[in-house]
Amino acid sequence: MQRTLRLMGNHAMDQSDHQKFVDAFNQGKLVKPEDCGYVIATLALRAPQELTGQFVSWDSEECRPFRRL
Repeated sequence: MQRTLRLMGNHAMDQSDHQKFVDAFNQGKLVKPEDCGYVIATLALRAPQELTGQFVSWDSEECRPFRRL
């Protein structure tokens, strides 16, 4: 999906938003979908009650125990 956004997104996206995707790719900042997906799936199965109602990023300190080793 990100590749498609970089290649064709400039036709449908605001230029600054499109540039963010292009820059992230060029700077090597993209993450593998399976890395964040693993955290999301693990949270769905084993999230502690303390995280209920909170917004957390997949790479936040709160989610460290749920990342792949």
